[in-house]
Order: sequence, then structure tokens, then C-alpha cells
Amino acid sequence: MYMKGMSSMYKLKPVPIKVLKMRDKYRNTIPKVCTSRLKIVTDFYQNNPNITGILKRAMVFKEIAEKTPILISEDEVVVGSMASTYRGSALFPENDITWMQADYDNGKLFNRELDPYIIDEEDWEYIKSVIPYWKKNSLSAMVDQYIPEGYFSAVGNQVTVYNSEGICAAPVGHFCSNYDKAIRKGFGAVKAEAQAKMAEMEGHMETDTIKQYNFYRSVVIVSDGMIVLSKRYAAEAARQAAECTNSERKAELEMMADSLNWIMENPARTFYEAIQVMFLYQIGMCLHNNMHGISFGRVDQYLGSFYEADLKAGRTTPEKAQEIFDLFALKVAEMNKIWFSGTTLTVTGYTVGQLMTLGGVDKENNDATNAVTYMMLQTAGRLILHDPPMALRINKNTPKELWEAALETTKICGGVPTFENDDVIIPALMKNGRMNLESARNYCLIGCVEPGGTGDEWPACGGSGGEAYWNMPMAIIHAINDGNNPMTDRYGNKSDKRTGAHTGYLYEMDTFDDVLEAVTTQYKYFLEWQMTMVNMFEVVAAEHMAQPLISCMMDGCMESGKDVMNGGAKNNSCGVPGVGIGNAIDCLAVIKYMVYDHKLCTAKELYEAVMNNWEGKEDLHQFILNKVPHYGNDNEYCDEWAKWLLNLFADIVSSFTNIRGCKFAPGLYPVATNVLWGLLTPATPDGRRKHEPLSDGISPVQQLDKNGPTALLKSLANIPQEKYSNGTLLNMKFHPTALSNETGMAKLEALMKTYFSMGGMEMQLNVVSGETLRKAQENPEEYKDLVVRVAGYSAYFVELFKNCQDDLIQRTELTL
Repeated sequence: MYMKGMSSMYKLKPVPIKVLKMRDKYRNTIPKVCTSRLKIVTDFYQNNPNITGILKRAMVFKEIAEKTPILISEDEVVVGSMASTYRGSALFPENDITWMQADYDNGKLFNRELDPYIIDEEDWEYIKSVIPYWKKNSLSAMVDQYIPEGYFSAVGNQVTVYNSEGICAAPVGHFCSNYDKAIRKGFGAVKAEAQAKMAEMEGHMETDTIKQYNFYRSVVIVSDGMIVLSKRYAAEAARQAAECTNSERKAELEMMADSLNWIMENPARTFYEAIQVMFLYQIGMCLHNNMHGISFGRVDQYLGSFYEADLKAGRTTPEKAQEIFDLFALKVAEMNKIWFSGTTLTVTGYTVGQLMTLGGVDKENNDATNAVTYMMLQTAGRLILHDPPMALRINKNTPKELWEAALETTKICGGVPTFENDDVIIPALMKNGRMNLESARNYCLIGCVEPGGTGDEWPACGGSGGEAYWNMPMAIIHAINDGNNPMTDRYGNKSDKRTGAHTGYLYEMDTFDDVLEAVTTQYKYFLEWQMTMVNMFEVVAAEHMAQPLISCMMDGCMESGKDVMNGGAKNNSCGVPGVGIGNAIDCLAVIKYMVYDHKLCTAKELYEAVMNNWEGKEDLHQFILNKVPHYGNDNEYCDEWAKWLLNLFADIVSSFTNIRGCKFAPGLYPVATNVLWGLLTPATPDGRRKHEPLSDGISPVQQLDKNGPTALLKSLANIPQEKYSNGTLLNMKFHPTALSNETGMAKLEALMKTYFSMGGMEMQLNVVSGETLRKAQENPEEYKDLVVRVAGYSAYFVELFKNCQDDLIQRTELTL
């Protein structure tokens, strides 16, 4: 299984028995909900109502660090756990927990089809008992009180994600803290720095200074918490070592105990300790903050020097270091959290976006590939893991050997790694003053495909409060339907309520310029509300959900004395990704072609066909699908509207300012919301029927790109990707026969390099046939380890919900 698919000089190394055992345990364990964290946090909040703000968040973390269960399983070398059981899921009531009652009432808590969890009845009884408290005291409940009255007129638009209540169950996330600082400096030094700053302030504090003083107090508290957590793991490792009769495991446990006693307070000394610091800091942040797109950043750059030093000193071998990294990756894969059942439609597959970046350039713009870069690809290719996701930064000097290794890995492990273009991303990150050249060259990928700072930026890549995932074709429906949503739920129910701006109906628009004006009006209207709701959430979250554990390592915060939520990081941004790009472009092209240029139907006829889901208009429907130009075919007629629409979206988004003083950053990626949004979107003028998935990322509508990969990429080159510093996503699906030999692989590498030279930002690959995917649907047990790239993440195909599986099958199958 682990050597499957290799056809080049790049070979995978054997997998140690210990690693195989851990992988089998991971793949065969159904996660269990753990109430330990819920009890700790609930008790602290109920018993300390007078402690507020950042000090409350710091103290609750220290409480968690002192009381969370300590779990070291058999064969583990890298340790840290979110729960009392292997692969267990903690609960985060500070954000919102009321959704669990809703899932229970709907019969979806104990009998989940997607991402099932074990929940003990005793634990459920406790959860139920505290839901009333958190219904009044969660961040979600607080934000509900701040919603502007005017927004309720827009609720139900299905363009923005925000509802009338419970809008921030999605936590603060999508960032990369400074793991390198944690590894090389340690929390002891950070604590000492904070104490020194407090000593300077005492006796002469004014308003801002008092806030800074409390920030530094919180840093001392969370630093103590991380040190305590590490020493508790050290004590457990020492206890197990004392009782262990296996000499090899006993020595391993003693080494772990020694390291765990040292690290977190002090700088890491070895490759193993650097990995352990990185992972235990991740555990700490996830226990404190709610795990959501907390990405590791440039892992090979953190670890490369430690690996080389250990090799030189004889402390490790390439095989031993590979085993440690394998076990680290399996620990990352183990981490998960239970979501609201509705949310699993967009992130099926137990994933939480803990992305790792490899490759790229250093601060002098030299290629930064090192031995750990290849080690990371070996882990992905040998273990066939969808988590941790990986992103490879490509530059003009990326070694040919790395290209080969990455392409062979992605063939085996669908979409791992993704390929990211330094030559486009670095300049994009410097636009609008987002970051300087040094920071931009050190960027990483966050969550799915979002470029962001490595330990020096608070980017909120997916937005704040609720992920943005802005429905672009739905705004066009509002534009041609006088601001009304003709389908207010997934069952197709209609409403006369206007949820958008008043722009008139398509059949009232005399010229195509009138259509463009209406689209512009709706885009501005809904994006203004998007930014309003994000800023409103951040105001509340900055007060009640401060992040001292992240901030103490993030560049800029210790210098400014401000938490990341208050703009303390060196760099700041906030993302707004658009969804359904291909459909939106085709909508404009179809309206112009059919009504205004060729007059093949009247505006009234097209409008009524769309509003009636194309029923009774099959001839018109088929003509539009098969005869009208569609985006993705190197056709200037459509590509013109790709430029127009995506310049419009980018320019509007980047014109707004976040409360942290930064500009919003546009992106084009969906996770899997193109499928969910499709269920909630009525028929569209491009020929799509209601409920059908929207197009994926910046790809064309499924199966409407008919002229091959070169034509597809030439169309995509019309997108102003340099304006999309929040990231773009391009999925391409190739039939395996196209890449079955060295000639095919060379053609693919050349195709990707050409696309990148034309301004392409990102590319990710599925090398699988539709036939194989259909067989996997029919016989899931035979394809348990089939990994595919969904959109912004990879998953085991058989764990996806059927609509998402069907969407993958329907994507155009390319050859070279």
C-alpha cells in the first residue's frame, strides 16, 4: 500500500513498525467527545465572574494547563493531547455550545453520518446541564447583542454567511504563531521579558500603559501555564519509565522526561526537542483558543539546522529523524474537534486546517530547500495522510529533485502538497502595505491556501466570526431580481422579502451596462455588510476573547504591549474569499451573449427560465450549456468578464479597513462551501440548476472546460491574481494514464511552470479517474485510504458526503 504508484527515480523509504502501528490506530479509531476541558472552563467562568478581559483568558488557560488530562500512549514519542482519550475531541463553550442541543433535537448528535463521534450518555447529561449557562455567556451570545438593526433586513440573502443569531460559532483562527521563537527562545525568556516591562511601568501608569501592563501580566500567566503543561508530561513520562520493563522503551521514556522537563521554559537543544516544542505549543494554543486553521508555518525552516546539528554530533540518523517526524505528523493527524452537523458539509473528514509549509526562499531570496523538506514529503507519501496538509512554495530556483518528489507525492496522496508560486505571492503580500519584503519572503500558507505571515501577522484569513465564503453568483441573482432571493432555503421555498439592494429586474434593463451597474450595486451592498459584521465581531472578540498565548510569541505584540486581537502583531490583515467564480463569470457572459449581443432570447424569457429552474425551457437550457462560450476555454468573450468581475470584487474588498487598521484582503477559494452554497442557491443564468454545486475555486464550471489544460490555464491567467493576497485555489484533475511515465510528468511540470510564469498563484492536483471514484462510492472498504483534494483541504474520499463525492466525480478529467 505505501509504495503504490511510484514510477520514477523518487522512491519512498520503508515505514518502521512503530509508525505503522500508530497509523493503523489512527485510521481505526472513532473519535470520542471529552468533557474535561468543558468542565474546567465552565467551573472557572462560573466561579470567577469578576475577572474579565485578557487576564481572564490567561487565567483560564493556566487552569486548563494545570488540570487537563495527561495522556502518553504506547509507542508515542511526541506527546500532547486535546482530551482524555486517543483522538478525543475537546469542547469550546466560550464560543458556542448551543448547537449541540440543536443537533440532539434533530437526531444528529449520536447518529452522525458524517464525521461520527462517540458521546457517553453521562457526558451528554453534563453538557445539557451547562448549555443554559453558555447560551447567555458565550461569545456568540455577546455578539448577537451587537448586531445592527439594519442587518436583519439582509438576513436570508445566502450571499454572506451571517444569520440573525449564533453568528460566531466559528472561532478566531487561521493564523501562524511564531513557533521558531518558541523553539529557540522558550517561554522562560518571554516571561522574563514581560516581567521586566512590568517593572518599568509600575508606579507611573496611564490608560494605555495600564492596558499594556495587563497584557504583560497575561504573558507571565500563560508562560507559566505552558511550562506547567510540559512538566506534567515530563512527570508522566518519568512515571511510565519507572514502571517499564522494556529496556528500549524505558530509555525512550527517560529521554522524553528529560526533554519535557527542559523545553518550553528553555530553548530546544535537539531535533526531537524542536518538534516537541512545536507540537506542545500547538496543543496549548488549541486548548486555549479552539482549533481552527492554526497552521504550523515553515516547518522545514524551523527544523533544518537542528537536524543537521544532530547528524553532525551523532545524536540521530536519517532513519531515526524520519521516524520522529512520522510520529509527529500522526500526532497532528490525531487532533480534531466535533463540529455542528451542518458545518461538516463544508469540512467533512475530521480536518482542522493545521497546514505545514515547505520550500520557498530565505530572506536573501535564495532557495531554502533542505533535508527536512524531503523528509516532510516522505511522511505524506509513505503514510498517505490527509492531515497534516502541506503546501510547497515554488520559486525559479526550486531544485528539479524537489519538483519530482512533490509531484510523485501528490499522485499518491491527493493534493498533498499544493504548489504555491513565490513569484506572485510575495509581491501580492506587499500590496496595500500589508507587509514588507522580508516578511513577505518568509510567508507561509494558512488553513487551506491562504498566504500569511510566519509568526508576524494576525491575518484572520477566512474572516472573523463566521467564515466569509462570499457567494458570488447569488449576488448576481439579487442583481437581476430586484434584490430578492428567490430561494430562501435548500427546499426551494420562495419569499418576496427583499434581502439586497433595489436594482430592478433583468427584463427592465435596456442595456448590458445596466446589468453591470446592478451587479456592482449588489456587490457593494453585500460586501459592505460583510465588512460591517466582521468588524463588529472583532470589537466584541477583542474584549472577551483575547489571545495572550498566541500574542506572547507573535512578532510585534511584546513590542507594542498589545494582544493580536487589538492589532498588536507586526502585520495585520483580514480575508474575504469569494465562491462560485466560474458560475458568476458565465452568468455575465450568458446574459450578454443571449440577450444583448445575439438576441437569441429576450431578457424576460431568460429571467423566467432561471426563476423556474429551467423547467419547460430545455431547448434554451441546452443551447446555453453547449453553444454559448464558457469560461475556461481560452475564449476572449468570457475571459473579458473574468477580468471585469474579479477586478470588481478585489477592488471593493480591498477598499475597506478592518478595526485593526489593516485593509481587507480578497481571496478565491471555497473549502467545500461550493457544494453547500449550491444547495442554497437557486438556478443561475449560466445554465446551472438549483441545488447543483457551484464551481470550485477559480476553476470553470464542472465539465464546461472542453479545450484541455493549456486553454484552461490561459483563461485563468486573465484573473488579476496579484490582487488576491488572501489566496486563490485551482484544482486540476488528471487521469492517471496522463502521468504514468516520465514524459507525462515532465509535461505536467512544464505546464505548471508556464502557468506560474503567466501569473498563476496556486495549483493542486488530483490524479485519479472518475471510474475509480465511482468504484470507491460503491465499495468504500476497498478504498479506505484513497486521499483526494476536495478544495481547500484533502480528505479520505470515502469519508466525504455524497454531494461532495459527486462534485469530485463531475470535475473535468484532463489529459496531457
